[in-house]
Amino acid sequence: MALLPFISDSLLVTFAKEVLDKATAAEVAAEDKLYSNVIDPFSALFEAMRHNLTLDEWLLQEKSRQIQKTLQNAVGDFHQNVLGSIAGWENAGRGGSYDIKNSEKKIIAEIKNKHNTMNSSSAEAVYNKLSNHIRYNEKGYTAYVVFIIPNRPEPMNSPWSPNRTTMTLRDDIRRIDGASFYALATNYPDALALLYTALPQVLGMAMHSTPDLIKNSNLFASLFTRAYDVQG
Repeated sequence: MALLPFISDSLLVTFAKEVLDKATAAEVAAEDKLYSNVIDPFSALFEAMRHNLTLDEWLLQEKSRQIQKTLQNAVGDFHQNVLGSIAGWENAGRGGSYDIKNSEKKIIAEIKNKHNTMNSSSAEAVYNKLSNHIRYNEKGYTAYVVFIIPNRPEPMNSPWSPNRTTMTLRDDIRRIDGASFYALATNYPDALALLYTALPQVLGMAMHSTPDLIKNSNLFASLFTRAYDVQG
């Protein structure tokens, strides 16, 4: 039996492996970058002492910090790939006017992993390209900007404008949280929770390892429920 009712196990493993590969490449790049720049030994001492770390532990933490942006972008790509592989949806890939599309539901969407991944200028650029697309290409469509991780742990589906003084707040350009959009895309109200619950096993399959260490952690469920205000 498939892990999820809306996507195959093989696709999930493929998409998870892409994230892992990008993270590994970023780790190698971080190692090179770390030693190509001069490390501030004073900051290292303060940080290590403040967090009760050895300098070796601080160095590992610093390398992890440097790959976070790459990892978050890769996770955003993961969600785009998953959503774009659901029946009825198309993945537009990189560089288009939108990320995914559903012709039957008349929806196009831009997928952002976190609510803070856009500054004001990039948000305005996203608004303009979505506005132009549904005006000239997909008339009658609704455009969504999907924040997989919202800024508040509550459902969100409302008209969106990054600059209300110069840009119209309109019903056909909307912002929505990840849990709400996954429900909309799959017709399963708890689709994102199902994906999160299945992901340790998917990663175990991709890495040829066991997910027990993650799934048995008390934090496993609470990290999700705190992000989406799910009652456990």
